[in-house]
Amino acid sequence: MAETPGQADVIERLTNLTFALLGSAKPREYEWVRTHVDGYKDRTDIALTRMLGRDVRSLRRAGVPARMENGLIWVDKDVYELPPISFTDEEAFVLGLAGDLGTAGSLGAFARSGWTKIAAGGATRTFDAPPIAALDNDISRLDADTVTAVTACVRSNTRMRFTYRPSPTAEPQTRTMDPWGIVALNNRAYVVGFDVERGAERSFRAVRVTDIRKVQASDFHHPDRPLQQVVEDSLRGPVVDAVIRAEEGTAHELVNAGTLLDDGTVALHNVERDWLVRTATSFAPDAVVLEPEDVRDDIVALLRVAAGCTAGEESTNG
Repeated sequence: MAETPGQADVIERLTNLTFALLGSAKPREYEWVRTHVDGYKDRTDIALTRMLGRDVRSLRRAGVPARMENGLIWVDKDVYELPPISFTDEEAFVLGLAGDLGTAGSLGAFARSGWTKIAAGGATRTFDAPPIAALDNDISRLDADTVTAVTACVRSNTRMRFTYRPSPTAEPQTRTMDPWGIVALNNRAYVVGFDVERGAERSFRAVRVTDIRKVQASDFHHPDRPLQQVVEDSLRGPVVDAVIRAEEGTAHELVNAGTLLDDGTVALHNVERDWLVRTATSFAPDAVVLEPEDVRDDIVALLRVAAGCTAGEESTNG
């Protein structure tokens, strides 16, 4: 069915909003959206709030983790799936260890650090390829002082204390860590090490680490496995094996993550459960999870919620 002019306007407005929020390092005020994003101008405060509420719900049904609260709107980039960086295992294990970080600015800090090896391996081509990936690329957002302080503690096996903000609206936390390095994963940079208070390995989004201070300690903990593995394990949720069926030419993200079987179904092994639920829901009805049953139940529940929201909006607008 062909798009109507009204549908085209909505799609354009949602696209504009998504890119505007992805390109921002912090939540945006509603007024900023009205002034800078096409499709929201000349709206009253009440009309703007209602429109943003509808658009956020539409984006979330499409798989974009948009949120709005207390006059702010943003996309939760920590849970937003982006194309992975392509590099070898050897490149992935490179730490962000720096020698002389004398060049000013975040890019200068990376140019003087171990990240240059990743760039030499071709990762910069991946950074520069898709527009969304480039907008959410930590290599252009990391503070040079953070890189300098972390790598200095890593080189000298010195414990550090720092301020960490888990999300844009969360209260800042004080954490203490024996740092092991800075690791790249999916266009993001993580400070990885041993969390002293938790007594376990942890990784923290580097762009949310500030105010680093050295702490005197005689029991510095050292890693006993590759840092890339530490980061992946710390960020990964529960995993499942699953079987899906997808219409030909659709649901490429799901199909490419699995193995095509003789009966035309696709088997996925050891995939993150939450990712599977959200992704399969966004591709419905072109993609159907055949098993496990509990994943099917969660997808059905999400679709019912989305259908209820849509029916409510139509009733309100009607």
